[in-house]
Amino acid sequence: MYESENKAMNPDEELVDILLEFIIVAANLAKSINRSLKQKQIKEGGNVNGQNQRIGYGDQRPAQRRSHY
Repeated sequence: MYESENKAMNPDEELVDILLEFIIVAANLAKSINRSLKQKQIKEGGNVNGQNQRIGYGDQRPAQRRSHY
């Protein structure tokens, strides 16, 4: 695959090399798409992490303890 190498690659090595290049290109494409989607959400005023509402129960008070005599 590379002309600068003196030894020829066998078919298995060439397949592995092609698959690794494919994985790298796919990862870079996924990062680019993700970055574009985040920028689009920011421009539209949306929340980047997908949560538009508060979740959780931080304002609830613990139950009152009753003393038993």
